[in-house]
Amino acid sequence: MDEEEDCMTIEDIIETLEKTDMPDSRIDAFITCAFLLKQLRPAEPNDFDGPNDYLPSSIKSEHGFLMARPFTHDVNHAIDLCREVQPDAVWHLARGRQTPDDSLYGAQLREIKESESVLGEAESNHAALALTLAALRAHVRQEDEKRAGDEGA
Repeated sequence: MDEEEDCMTIEDIIETLEKTDMPDSRIDAFITCAFLLKQLRPAEPNDFDGPNDYLPSSIKSEHGFLMARPFTHDVNHAIDLCREVQPDAVWHLARGRQTPDDSLYGAQLREIKESESVLGEAESNHAALALTLAALRAHVRQEDEKRAGDEGA
């Protein structure tokens, strides 16, 4: 892994997932470390005794290795990420296409308020990936709003 990948931002993760539109175990490791295990990092192949022991979803810990949550693979874990990003928001996941070129799934994370403003949204051919991207975009939006508020104060 190069130094650039070692310090992936949430924006980098979003960009990678948008380009590939495929579930990705290595990205799941970065998301797990960014939101749940902030003191840890995704594992590297050279962290292991041999090349057959390494998995892209491995996370290096002081006592060995942990497995990343499969956010981009499993809808239930993607829902957990939505709750982690915005506990009091609702998520929507829809399936359908208007044209054959459209993505199969659309997802939104919305505030529970009268306006129900959209916090994050995404489309993908994979349900869990659409929800994960919506949650990541909502997180970026929240961080941008916090920074803007701090600068204006």
